[in-house]
Amino acid sequence: MKNKPVLNTVFEAAFRLIDHALNDNEYLQPQKLHRLLYLAQAYYGANYHGNMLMPAIFVAEEFGPVEPNLYAVMEECRPDVRLKPVDPKTSHFIESIWAQFGHHTVEHLSMTVCNHPPYTKAYKAGTGTIIPYQELVDFYASVRKSATTPEAKEVVRPRVMQSHKGKPVATTDWLPRRLK
Repeated sequence: MKNKPVLNTVFEAAFRLIDHALNDNEYLQPQKLHRLLYLAQAYYGANYHGNMLMPAIFVAEEFGPVEPNLYAVMEECRPDVRLKPVDPKTSHFIESIWAQFGHHTVEHLSMTVCNHPPYTKAYKAGTGTIIPYQELVDFYASVRKSATTPEAKEVVRPRVMQSHKGKPVATTDWLPRRLK
């Protein structure tokens, strides 16, 4: 695992997801935002050898996982935070999370993640318990497709680029197997 997350703050992912919702004429409920961020952190680690998307922790609360710092700051309104540009690969990943999960209701997302072992284990230890990042990565990297949970490799959509002849081609990141 790299020590440095790809994004500098959780706000960089949160505001991009909020903007995707606005572009789709949708209000992004706070609880849904937290579920999407939780899934983004988990699936990023699962897809990119345990690397972190953002410096964020998630705690098990009654209705699902919550990033407590974001929750505290955004309780009243959207704060004025200067966002740094992100690389196209990271931007594409956040778009993929929105495309994969953004159409689901907050109830569906909450029910799904609240039935997954990283959350249930932390919640059994008591509300406010930190959900260990490595448990997120391990679970979402090992999950096999179900009715509610896609495999990690299915979450990141192929990018469309141009071939040397100018024709569109779908590409995905090359990720060599990690040797143990």
